[in-house]
Amino acid sequence: MRITAGELRGRGVRVLSVAGLRPTPSKVRQAMFNILGAVDGFRMLDLYAGSGIMALEALSRGAARVASIERHRACISHMRQLCRQWGLEERWQIIQARIPHGLPGIADSHFDLIFADPPYASDEGKSVPVWLEQYGIGCRRLVIETSARFESCWPASWHELQCRCYGDTCLHFLEQADHGERSQA
Repeated sequence: MRITAGELRGRGVRVLSVAGLRPTPSKVRQAMFNILGAVDGFRMLDLYAGSGIMALEALSRGAARVASIERHRACISHMRQLCRQWGLEERWQIIQARIPHGLPGIADSHFDLIFADPPYASDEGKSVPVWLEQYGIGCRRLVIETSARFESCWPASWHELQCRCYGDTCLHFLEQADHGERSQA
């Protein structure tokens, strides 16, 4: 798997053999960042980080800081190794925890972008906005990756701006319903 754009473009990221690990395909990563536009200076939270490829894409494209939360020890070890090798220690925080148990450690934080890629076989995608509110974690934009079979049902306090599907993968672009600035993505 390779990073598709930015200062790290072309660098390879090894995919570990971890049960349930399903890295976001390059076509979907490119589409998401094309829809979002420039992420220069963004603060991003990457939930269910897996291989770390979404965090690396964001950092490569100019994100100022990324916090990644992942539960699998092998994935955490691999991300930390990449972080050291590529000199990203000042910009990439890697946290080993299950979701939502890792959220209290970043409670009352605000991010420009939160990306969540929960297991397709679970209904956790529907819970992510609830957990963010529960822990006071705000964002300008929330993107949740799901299976195309996922039936979206968001809390009333969230508004789905759009949903884009690529094969069996769908990206749901959400913002808080009371968010003052409505945008197209």
